[in-house]
Amino acid sequence: MPANSGSIFWDNLRLQGRIIWALTLRETVTRFGREGLGMLWMIGEPALFVIGVMIIFSFIDSGYPYGISPAEWLAVSYPTLLFWRNGTGRVTGAIEQNRSLLHHQPIRPMDILYARILLEFASGMAVFLFLFPIFIVVGICHLPSNLLIMAVGYLLIIWFSFGFVLIMAGLAELSETIEKTSHIILYLMLPFCGVFVPTFLVPEPYRNYLLYFPLIDAVDYFHHGYFGPTVPSYYHLGYTVLALLGMTLFGLAISGVAIRRVKVA
Repeated sequence: MPANSGSIFWDNLRLQGRIIWALTLRETVTRFGREGLGMLWMIGEPALFVIGVMIIFSFIDSGYPYGISPAEWLAVSYPTLLFWRNGTGRVTGAIEQNRSLLHHQPIRPMDILYARILLEFASGMAVFLFLFPIFIVVGICHLPSNLLIMAVGYLLIIWFSFGFVLIMAGLAELSETIEKTSHIILYLMLPFCGVFVPTFLVPEPYRNYLLYFPLIDAVDYFHHGYFGPTVPSYYHLGYTVLALLGMTLFGLAISGVAIRRVKVA
């Protein structure tokens, strides 16, 4: 009996994996189409944003301490906000918009959210992996000081983004006010995401207050992996992991509440 239960579990897991992948492909074709560049816009669109922001700030900003140019700082930092910013924009109202898909019994509301999150996160990672080597070759960036630390920091940013996107998706389904003002919330987060205001420029005690926001810790750990000990970094890994775990559990819970409301409606 236990063996049979284990087999059913893995069969269901594989089924849901195929469903999420199919929904992701459907979303990709719906958004980017088949004509012209098609799926290449998954990389091209956010890449143009990254390069555009780098160019603008290179003209209006004189640079950062420790010999960091605005172009280098933003080439490393700006792609980190693509996950939570673009992800939130795509999942708010996603269940309601795709309610017709729920008539297909194997498809669950969470599958719709996971598919959109997977597409946005894949796009964000693809942009960084595409642009970063180019920036190194042309001399804007250098090789990471510690690739492992940088990779762990990157994963922490993705983890934060996953929990944050789930929370915003659930709240947007429960409250029309959250859905309509989600873009305002995202803009208000920009000064506190570790991208435009480096933590080493923030004086005490305000820097310690910022470190209670786990995104700041994750981004600074990512920066530490790239810049190394030559640039001050501030983070608390133990606290960050616990905070991200709490965010994930809360995101799953609030999304579950929203899904039950959708089913009732």
